[in-house]
Amino acid sequence: MKYAIELDNVLRRFHYDSYNPKTYSKKTKEKINIIYELLDKVKPISDDDFKVIYFGLDKGSFELYIEYEDIEEIGLEKLKEYYEEDYKEIKCWYKLSTSKYKNYRMISIDSSNIIYADMNDTANYDDCCLDELLNLVIYKIKESITMLDTNVYNEYINKNFSNLKRFGVIKRSDYWNLFPEVKNNLINDVSQEIMNYYIENASDKMDNRIKNMTSGKYFECVKMVYEINNYEINNLKPKELYLKYADGRDEGLSEIDIDSCYEFDKWYHDRKCYGGHPYEIIRGHSFARINLCIQHDEFGYYLSLDGRIVLRKEEIAKIFWILTKNNIPLKIDNFDIIKDSFLGNDYIGIVPQYVFPVKCEGYFTKYSPHEFTHLDDKMLKYIKWEPLVSVELR
Repeated sequence: MKYAIELDNVLRRFHYDSYNPKTYSKKTKEKINIIYELLDKVKPISDDDFKVIYFGLDKGSFELYIEYEDIEEIGLEKLKEYYEEDYKEIKCWYKLSTSKYKNYRMISIDSSNIIYADMNDTANYDDCCLDELLNLVIYKIKESITMLDTNVYNEYINKNFSNLKRFGVIKRSDYWNLFPEVKNNLINDVSQEIMNYYIENASDKMDNRIKNMTSGKYFECVKMVYEINNYEINNLKPKELYLKYADGRDEGLSEIDIDSCYEFDKWYHDRKCYGGHPYEIIRGHSFARINLCIQHDEFGYYLSLDGRIVLRKEEIAKIFWILTKNNIPLKIDNFDIIKDSFLGNDYIGIVPQYVFPVKCEGYFTKYSPHEFTHLDDKMLKYIKWEPLVSVELR
């Protein structure tokens, strides 16, 4: 295995592998031990003996590329396009990471977990490509340690490591200047009026409270949310809209009398929570769902909204606008995050091609982006790069 095309083809086989420990043959375990013995010379980054080595491989020829593809199905010209898109640079770069805990050993390349070994048990069978892959890892670790011995490794990596595999940030205003259609689409979605209202007024609006709270009053607020965000209403009643669009795990909220203060108070204070999502009025993953929560203090009931879900900033701005215009007491947490995104003052995170661009906050140390994308060459002069891990010998 000499070329990136060959390595990438093998890594695809491991990319969706489960993160459960496996047992390997004696031969494979010997190579795993060689890897960890070599890396014993390298200082760990964290308590679980986490270590990182960066390495590069020449990409390989187009002739090699088509050996792994179906020419008859895709066509030669299309494959040339794919090759040029997949391998823009002559040398491709990878991040090898290892860690260990008790008798377990883990080895990953980029986002592919190639080894999760229980070293106490032995099996008789291994994937035939694993042997070649571990040989490459051993060779590249030896090569890196030689460069570390002569104090040239980190300088070489920082100078040559591909931008396509790095983390960085770009200020949103610069991103808009490069891609003005993105800002235009935002304005079209949310309107300049509502954006300006949010920028000027976003804060807790808690001058009053909802007295004699009922589920019906909550469903009326939810209906406002759906209307302002252009959901199909079709003459449905507020509760029916809630049942149609909300998460569904409502912990019995939809079952109580919509006009009864007593039943709502009892539901709110006495209900047993078993993982329901009664306030998830706009469904989505944890990084995209919108919750309109009911809260209570010594003055009465109010609603609360999370303002850090930048991926749903258009909906959140509209919700803030419609509820406050209707004098609904509203607490909005982290409102400044979306405010900065409307002003273009925040940062968009740039992540490597192998990273899906959501929930990537943990990769960033200096800046705190809440939205992520992949690199476009037009961004290069505006990006502030995260530093690569400095590798040192013990």
